[in-house]
Amino acid sequence: MLLLPGRPVLPSPALPYSPSPSPSRFRPLPCTSNAPTSASTAASADANAPSSFSVEDNLVNRCNLYPNVAARVAPELSAIRSSSKPDTVLAFLADALELSPPLIAVAVARDPTILTCSVPRTLAPRADELRALGFTTYQMGLIVVRCGAAAFRSRALVPSVQFWLPYLRGRVDKLVAALKGNPGLLTADHQTVKSTIALLQEEGTLTDGDVGWFAISYCSKLLVASPDEVDTVLARADEFGVPRKTRAFKDAIIAAFSATPERLAWKAAFFRDELGWTEAQVKTAAAKMPTLLTVSAERIRRNWEFLTTEVGMDAERVASFPALLRYDLEGRLVPRFQVMRVLQARRLWRGRDFNNIAAITEEDFVAKFIRPFLVKVPNLAKIYEAAVIEKEEQ
Repeated sequence: MLLLPGRPVLPSPALPYSPSPSPSRFRPLPCTSNAPTSASTAASADANAPSSFSVEDNLVNRCNLYPNVAARVAPELSAIRSSSKPDTVLAFLADALELSPPLIAVAVARDPTILTCSVPRTLAPRADELRALGFTTYQMGLIVVRCGAAAFRSRALVPSVQFWLPYLRGRVDKLVAALKGNPGLLTADHQTVKSTIALLQEEGTLTDGDVGWFAISYCSKLLVASPDEVDTVLARADEFGVPRKTRAFKDAIIAAFSATPERLAWKAAFFRDELGWTEAQVKTAAAKMPTLLTVSAERIRRNWEFLTTEVGMDAERVASFPALLRYDLEGRLVPRFQVMRVLQARRLWRGRDFNNIAAITEEDFVAKFIRPFLVKVPNLAKIYEAAVIEKEEQ
């Protein structure tokens, strides 16, 4: 908790700010129209202020920090002798980045030295550089919120942004979204990241698009890991039996990074002990789809029961098509199976491999198994849609 709960703010001029939602645990600062908006205005105010300037009092009354937090960070601001520069910085955060008072308090608490920054020489030019790259004011504010004010004012910020954007097809919104899960993307050492990505692309045949997917997924921390840490993950990925430098090895990397060895061993035992699979069948499924071992046991159990009792598949068959255990049961497997049964009953389709129906895209399924039969089975589309809607309403 960084803000003071319900204590009155001293009658010093408060900062203007653009209205924005603020967390309920924070008390927003009052808004007045006579806030200092420039260094000259702030300096003029300081000329009439008492000479006994207190950094801690300024952090409490102007930045709305708790006294204990202010006392902790105040030593980092010992060089400040007046409120001139801090007030200018606070006005910039409120006006140029549209940060609400609670978020300004968070930013100052995380990086109090931002109050010593020059707005015209550091902060404003950084905002201009980001805006030229396509960032909106809101997105620039999110950088401060998610990565910290230190990251925003760093000279390495723009080069870091320019490094990641090509992997994300130039999408600024994708980068900002990625920072929510891993703020370290913008502060990691570039040389380390380049070495790590090069290693992943060489051993796992990752494309630039794959790297972009990693960046916005739970695997983003792997991209900023050291090459030694990546080597450890690669060694664990080898245990799935997928050859390196193949497209399938990418899934082995994801599985090895996403789950601990103990979790993977437990999931393998789940297949053997609860589902009755043989060791060979487990290895077959893991080699074809390593990420199967990261799927929840509940989903696997429910899909397995449907595939064996309703569809009539056995372990050998399912192990050969492990994706069946990952698909959405009510939204994909059940509706498509119902269509297949109708077509088989009318002798309109003689195929028996349900995995072929389950694996194709939604567009291809409708084109191959719905539209061609609407003349002979007018209600086929309704049967399928009803099953899908039933799932969505659950």
